[in-house]
Amino acid sequence: MSLQITPSSDLRTARPLIGQLASKLTKSTSPRLDASWLLGLSLGQDRAIQGHEDICLGSVAYEHLTALMARRMKGEPISRLRGKREFWSHDFYLNDATLDPRADTECLVAAACAFAALKPQGARPAQILDLGTGSGCILLSLLLEQPHAEGVGTDIAALAIAQARANAAVLGVAPRARFHHTSWCDPITGVFMPGLFDIIISNPPYIETRALLMADVADYDPHRALFAGTDGLDAYRALLPRLPALMHQHARAFIEIGSTQKEPVSALAIESGLAVCGIELDFSGRDRCLILARR
Repeated sequence: MSLQITPSSDLRTARPLIGQLASKLTKSTSPRLDASWLLGLSLGQDRAIQGHEDICLGSVAYEHLTALMARRMKGEPISRLRGKREFWSHDFYLNDATLDPRADTECLVAAACAFAALKPQGARPAQILDLGTGSGCILLSLLLEQPHAEGVGTDIAALAIAQARANAAVLGVAPRARFHHTSWCDPITGVFMPGLFDIIISNPPYIETRALLMADVADYDPHRALFAGTDGLDAYRALLPRLPALMHQHARAFIEIGSTQKEPVSALAIESGLAVCGIELDFSGRDRCLILARR
């Protein structure tokens, strides 16, 4: 692909380059921002280059920029090009087995933190379980907010577990986080003890298998982290009946749902011996986090 840009060792203002790159990103919803990021990455910087900055686009950077532009024009998200995504004000590294975290999921963290703040002074450190942990972004964000809490994360993908462990180490919470390669909460000796957990969190797959998704999701997020049967409820059917036995008497579960799934998931929760305590909205005002308790 020709960028119609000439490599040069001379300093030049970034603005015209950003404009030229943006003009080629016709499928992007934010072409100038994407162009700024691609320019920064090509220069070996993990940041978006601003238009007023003077830059030097040498031959090596030019080749890198050409490759990055080709990938972005095919739909690959900037977060995948960077290899990480910001979530709850922290960077979480990604790999092919991890879902790319979305800002909507931060409402689970906010709701769980609000619940944790109600804990009586002197109570034991919160025990947190994250089912389908992926990059670990939800669990690790909670551990960062609660310096004495301890957590367990599970995932069916071994590569996701490896990434979550790496993210825990980078963020300095590895001593308080354990990760296990298993399906949901399949028995693991000494881990899933009855009534152990104060907070259970999960962002399970909940999209109907025939749903049409944007290319940056469908082509780059792992499908088993997205799709859950013809009605999008298969993961809840597998997951919810397991929760009451694991929950402490006063525990809460914070479960992400699709914006139209409040009623069917609530019904499944009630059938599973859980009580629906509330619903948390995402930043767009849509139903996103179902809050559950033991009955």
